[in-house]
Amino acid sequence: MADAMHWLIQTYIDKDCNKKPTFAMINGGFIRGDRQYSPGSDFTVRHILKELPFPRTMEVLEIQGVHLRDAMRQQLQGSSKGPTGAFPHLSSNSRLEYLIEDVNDNAVTILSFKVNGIEVDDEQLYIIGVTSFVADGNEGCKSWTRSNRLRNAAWDDSFISKVLLQYLSCHRTITPLLEGRVKRR
Repeated sequence: MADAMHWLIQTYIDKDCNKKPTFAMINGGFIRGDRQYSPGSDFTVRHILKELPFPRTMEVLEIQGVHLRDAMRQQLQGSSKGPTGAFPHLSSNSRLEYLIEDVNDNAVTILSFKVNGIEVDDEQLYIIGVTSFVADGNEGCKSWTRSNRLRNAAWDDSFISKVLLQYLSCHRTITPLLEGRVKRR
């Protein structure tokens, strides 16, 4: 899903913004069907609507690295016993490694956070696709609200399910892999 969001941004973003590192994140709780599909399975519109039942739109944010890093830390809080609904799932051009220092208070430390193979810089501006739920600072992840929302007809008012349908119409075959995009140490 995050790859579909990243693809949409890369396809339609303004050329000046495209010079900034760009990626996407979807929170794990957004995907609700909890079903595994065997290789070669059909994946229909009905499946997409079951897996993505929330009528939420995609938002594209411009956010400074320091706030981005803090937002990811907030997304990871509460995950000491396993992923929560806020747990971040990143597009394929991103990697995040973190440590939970104290299981009782969920003190999360980001050890490494890379976009396009380069460590996130606190001063750099980044472009990230997220759900409107995340952009609004829900789940206690208030650092997302320290961003600017970028407007574009390609994603404004586009439900996440529509973004995935667009992606699949251009990418008829997908091969999901477990790549370790987000790792706990």
